[in-house]
Amino acid sequence: MPVPTDVRLDVRILLDTGDHLVAVYLPAEAAHVLPGGTVEPGEGVGAAAARHLRVLVGSDRDARTPPAATAVPASVALPAFVGCVEHATGPAEHRTITTLFSADIPAGTDIPATYLGAPLVVLSLGSLDERSLTPPAVAAVAIRWLEDRWPTWRGLPVSEPEPWWNHLRGSAQSFRAQLDARRHELDDTSFRDAAVAMCALVAAADGTIDARERDAMATIVTTDRVLNAFPPDELLALFDAHVAAFRADAGEARSAALREIAKVRGRRVRARSVVQFGAVIGHADGTFDPAERTAVRQAIDVLGLDPTTLAVQAVQAVRP
Repeated sequence: MPVPTDVRLDVRILLDTGDHLVAVYLPAEAAHVLPGGTVEPGEGVGAAAARHLRVLVGSDRDARTPPAATAVPASVALPAFVGCVEHATGPAEHRTITTLFSADIPAGTDIPATYLGAPLVVLSLGSLDERSLTPPAVAAVAIRWLEDRWPTWRGLPVSEPEPWWNHLRGSAQSFRAQLDARRHELDDTSFRDAAVAMCALVAAADGTIDARERDAMATIVTTDRVLNAFPPDELLALFDAHVAAFRADAGEARSAALREIAKVRGRRVRARSVVQFGAVIGHADGTFDPAERTAVRQAIDVLGLDPTTLAVQAVQAVRP
């Protein structure tokens, strides 16, 4: 007999000032949470998001009882959908589905000091990590939005034969769209070196790079839109240096490639992009075999990323 599950629905607001995120500090818990709260019966998440945003930045933002009206101040844009996250809130049968929305606060707009009686603080986006907000599952989705501006669903783990690899599913086309959307942020030499090394690592996943693999990967490296900020001959020279190293000593070459990838460790947008680029490259021939997935996993490890927040685990092509 199925066990009844108690599911609560709430919304949270990412109020972005441009370089800071506004959060509520709960002294009793010594923790920061995103402002927001429950969705009332029959209300809907969109109306609830607007209601909580009005409480946050409207004329009655310090009221302990949120107003029934859902209008928000004209100076603040209506919230954009960020994603959903399912997380446990106590016993196994108690869980919450949080829907996140993002709103920008214009320059010069005063940030309220309190929200529903609790102090508000601003957290620097540059130093934000999953320890900055609670619960961690909501923090992970919020941070991913701030990095990618790409809506995310994150559910509770399920029992699977390969829990790490099968935790999330996505499409190669989806990763390509994300990379294209932010390629203007990926124009420095550290990303170039890491991306080319990622290509070499995937190409050599089976232990060798033969002439056919070299030519196919060289074409990708010199024509891919993500790397079009760099001269093709420069990219080819870097890739061929990796190819020569793998042919001379595969073990040392793999270590050298991972060192190049590690150049973007701590720079989350670039680090995530290198991993997603590796997944797209691995799927370029229509498959994403275990050796290629292992290569991507090695990159995830050296970059210090949480694999459960990266939708690269089971890359599948979308059938037309």
